[in-house]
Amino acid sequence: MKEITVSQAQRMSSPCPFALLGTKSASGKENFMAVSWWTYLSNHPPMLGVCLSNKGYSGTVIRKQGEFSLNLVALELSSAALNCGRCSGRDINKIEAFGIETMDADHISAPLVRNSRICFECRLNSAHEAGDHTFYMAEIVAIHADENKKQLFAFEGYRRLDTV
Repeated sequence: MKEITVSQAQRMSSPCPFALLGTKSASGKENFMAVSWWTYLSNHPPMLGVCLSNKGYSGTVIRKQGEFSLNLVALELSSAALNCGRCSGRDINKIEAFGIETMDADHISAPLVRNSRICFECRLNSAHEAGDHTFYMAEIVAIHADENKKQLFAFEGYRRLDTV
């Protein structure tokens, strides 16, 4: 075996479950960002965690609003989902630009992606610095699903999205 970089390990250990993380700012601006660094944390209470770059717009909104949605988007959104990872919500309205159909959540203000296999409504529990990222731990307050949809996975980092 040879020593490799963390970037190489991330590409080699794919696929990773891909999601669009949704936020809504205090001014009402809705946004989605691409994320595959997420995981389940607990069944009782139901919790999950996401790890986001400290440079990103979404982390700022999560810290201020205390909530987010995590949407395991369907195959039909692969192009729009990839594009959400290539620009910042500070600069562009991704929902309009990429034609993402949203729906209201039941318990949080952040939007859900209609064309998803699973949508999680999450309330922030805690945030922990992790180098150049922050790990957000959140309680899942509601889950919506469509078992007929095929979920996307990130391959080779974020080079491509596909089903498995």
